[in-house]
Amino acid sequence: MTRPLHRLFIASVIGIAACISSVAGPVRADQIKVLILGDSVASVLRWSPPSMKALWKQPYSVTLEVWGCQKLVDPGCIEGNVAQPSALELLRKHRNEKFDIVVVATGYNDTGASYLQKSIRRVHAETSSQGAQLIWLTYRENGNVKIKARAFNKVVKAQAKKLKFHVLDWAAISMKQKHWFTGDAVHMNAHGGIRLGNHIRRALDAVVSGQPLTTTTTVVANG
Repeated sequence: MTRPLHRLFIASVIGIAACISSVAGPVRADQIKVLILGDSVASVLRWSPPSMKALWKQPYSVTLEVWGCQKLVDPGCIEGNVAQPSALELLRKHRNEKFDIVVVATGYNDTGASYLQKSIRRVHAETSSQGAQLIWLTYRENGNVKIKARAFNKVVKAQAKKLKFHVLDWAAISMKQKHWFTGDAVHMNAHGGIRLGNHIRRALDAVVSGQPLTTTTTVVANG
């Protein structure tokens, strides 16, 4: 069973009001803990600090596991004789940290719609077993991943309806925003990273507040 985040959100607001003079400090019990899993596309959140500005603000405490070559359930590419851990492996590694929300922004290095479907189910099962809610980003339909991303996005949305998790429709949000991206039209530049961080923040706020959402906003929820 996932935790009632709207209650946690109210508690965090009370906590913020009591500590309004605080700046950056240690993680407090009233913070909502978020884990972001991502590959090189989402790694802009790590290498460009301004991308995280919106996510550094209360009530969230965010942990980044965004690394190049990351795959969903299989080991990624080998660097220094060590394979990059999968998103699922990293999720399991953080099990004892009791995250409230897990954001998945990885999968560009994976292949096959049936593989993706199985991977989503495994990641969702692990997230649910940890009592966390899941937000999955759709894949940008451009560059050399255009065809694959289109197929992947159909799978993500179908599985979201079946398994009841949230979808941040990054494909729709970024469709006409060429200036957010580098030459390959998929990886973001620093400005695009800021936009990504802002949209993840809005999605988190929406999920925490339990507000009904549509495709005209930032996230497609589980209804």
